[in-house]
Formats: sequence, structure tokens, C-alpha cells
Amino acid sequence: MGRAAGLLLCLALSGCMTARSHVLYVPAEEAAWFKFGEDLPGEGRIELSGNQLAAMRLSIERFLPWNVRPPAGASRSDICILQRQSWDVETAPGKEGTLLVRFSLAPGACYRGAPPLDMEATYEVDVRNARLLERDPMQSPPELPREGRLHLEGNVAAAIQLALEDFLPGEARLPEDTRLEEACLYRPDSYAVTAAPGPAGVVQIRFTVDEQACPTNALWGSSGALASMDRTVHAVDIRTMRILAVGNHSHLRPTTPVPVEEKQESEKPATGVPPSDEHKVRPD
Repeated sequence: MGRAAGLLLCLALSGCMTARSHVLYVPAEEAAWFKFGEDLPGEGRIELSGNQLAAMRLSIERFLPWNVRPPAGASRSDICILQRQSWDVETAPGKEGTLLVRFSLAPGACYRGAPPLDMEATYEVDVRNARLLERDPMQSPPELPREGRLHLEGNVAAAIQLALEDFLPGEARLPEDTRLEEACLYRPDSYAVTAAPGPAGVVQIRFTVDEQACPTNALWGSSGALASMDRTVHAVDIRTMRILAVGNHSHLRPTTPVPVEEKQESEKPATGVPPSDEHKVRPD
């Protein structure tokens, strides 16, 4: 898994504290400057599949959990390597349908020169069964193939993870009254992700339901009814790793042509489904 994980373990054994996992928001009066556009910024966009998103969450929770805190008196470098934005992330297809996820210290992060250790860790993830594949620690980690490899700069990767934790908290359980066809809405692998930097110091992350992983046509009148029309967008302040705002980008999904009468009936929302509030800023 690389020496980085060993270093994190050493920090834990020397007195790292734990804290309750939570997401912080920029206070409303400080976040008022931010304005959503009609769409995400076009330059620098990065696309992730639901499987890549789920694999990244599973592996980062093993590598660097949210609740790890440095011990009292830790050096600036030790504090720095415990921040998720310090780590670049790469994903690539593995064997037999798995995904490989590699964390490596971002160039220039935490140390003025080269880091003193091999700061890298690689995981193999079985996304279908939501588990990490264990391997012999004495063996070298698998190499990531070039074909299909995706690289995420540390700030962008951390912003995606923070937005996901707010959108679908990792420890959240399904509501008791969840219908069978709704269950997919609570899985990260059901959402495609688009991330785009901008304005300065901000990364915007959009979660869109993947219709192949989670068909929404049958969800009218349920908690997922609006998911087929709206895409949830988070704006993350990467300097302080806090949420600036959460909003929706309305859009129409392409659908298979159906008779007008059937279309009108199927698109009629059920009574009691509230309209979405566009560009709604979360309270602090």
C-alpha cells in the first residue's frame, strides 16, 4: 500500500485524535458574494463515472478517514499530509471489473523539496460489492494501466469528496420507508460527476443521476421525482474546505419518444411533490 499509509498509522499511534465527521459551511454573510451561473464553467471540466466516485470514497476512507486529526505538537508537514487536498488521486480499470485507486502526494505539497518517504498508496476496489480487495502487504502494489486512467489534482479530488459527503453522507442509512426502486438514489455509484474550477478558489461539483445505474422514470411521486429534472451542484471553497452554496441546474433529459397521451400522464408529478428551489444557499 506504500509508505504513506504507514506514516499515517505512525501518527495515529503517537496520539492522533478523532473527531466527528461533519461538513462545514461558509457563513451566509460571507458566502453572499458567490453567484451560480447558468451552467458550470466550461474550462477545466473533469468527468467521473459513478463507479469511479464510489471507488474513490471506499479507498480514501481506508487511506485517510475524515475523523483523523493530528496530535498536539505535530509539525506543519505532519498536519499537511493529513489534509485530503494534499493528495492527488488517480483511477484506472483493474482486473475482473475492479477499479484501481492511487493516492500520491501532490507535487509541492507539505515539503519544500522531495518528501522523505515514498508517499503513495494504491487500492483495488470491487465497486459492485462495495469492498476493498485485500492483498499481501509484502507484494508490490499493482500498476495503473495508462488506458482509461483518470488523474484528479488534490484540490479538485478533495472538493469532490467534501461535496459527496454533504450530498450522500457516508454513514447515512436508508430511510425506513424507502421504496425498492428508490434505493439506488442513495448509492454514490448511481451518480455521474462533473467538476469544474472557477471562480478563483472555488470548485463546482455537479451530481447527475446515471439513468443506466438508477432509472428515474418510475420515480414520479417519490423522493427521487425531481432527480430526473435537476442536477445538484455544490460550490466548494478549496482554501478552507467549506461549502459555499448548494443549488440546482435545471435541464431536460433525452427520453425515448412516447405517444403524447402517455407522455402527459407519465410526466404529471404526484400531489405533494414540492418544487425545487434553484440556487438555494444552505444556512450556516
